[in-house]
Amino acid sequence: MRDSREAIVRSFLDSSANGDVEQCLGYFTLGAAYRDNAWNEPISGIKAIRSEFERQRSLWSDFRYEVREIATAGTTVLVERIDTVHMAGKDITIHAVGVFEVNDDGKIADWREYYDLKEIEAQFAT
Repeated sequence: MRDSREAIVRSFLDSSANGDVEQCLGYFTLGAAYRDNAWNEPISGIKAIRSEFERQRSLWSDFRYEVREIATAGTTVLVERIDTVHMAGKDITIHAVGVFEVNDDGKIADWREYYDLKEIEAQFAT
């Protein structure tokens, strides 16, 4: 199941790169939680996650990612990535780690993102 959990997360990331919010939402359980920067309060449930994804998509386009490392421990898939988005007329690169809890049905029950906002802010300063 480890490899299949990793495949589910990779497939979800591919869907994100395609920009299809509805397809992305199909990877989540109905009661899933998403934290954009893990210390923030979770966004819970498909309706709230849809709203957050749509909000984010209004800020940037052309999402691309490179997996640096991926590992699975139990139901948890950790993905170290380098993400790039087009935002405010320029490409912004972000080093990120996503922590995905993938249940036995192959659905994402929880997703926590970790990145340094200062990395993003520094790219707007130049």
